[in-house]
Amino acid sequence: MIKKISVILIITLFAISVAYAVNVNDLQVPSDFSGKRSDGNYFMPKTYDNPRFIIGEFNDSSPSFKNSSMYEFWSSGEKDIFCFSNRQASDMGAIELIQIDGKKYTVSVLYASTIIDEDYINDSINYLKEFNKLNNITPIKP
Repeated sequence: MIKKISVILIITLFAISVAYAVNVNDLQVPSDFSGKRSDGNYFMPKTYDNPRFIIGEFNDSSPSFKNSSMYEFWSSGEKDIFCFSNRQASDMGAIELIQIDGKKYTVSVLYASTIIDEDYINDSINYLKEFNKLNNITPIKP
């Protein structure tokens, strides 16, 4: 009897996990970005073009999360969410790494500005936190 109950529980848990499996195309983005969706997973705000919400595939040779000649990355103070800016201060925001069905994706909020603006950085972090909450996702360590 215990074996039958165990088998039923395992099958039930499997069925539930399949029903709740997340596809990258099914992810919800914060409502501020519900206006326009471009090719791939690139979201624009409702009424203006700043900031941009970007979901892209990640590969280990990607320069994301590594200080390079073009971008600088630093800890945001939130677990596994990082801030970034290019050295000319025209791109800035926050970025995280997520994993869905064994594939890794970067999720970022990008602002274009002529100066590094702390409000933009904080907004970017808050958008990522909202995205994580909407999708019940926890970023992973890059």
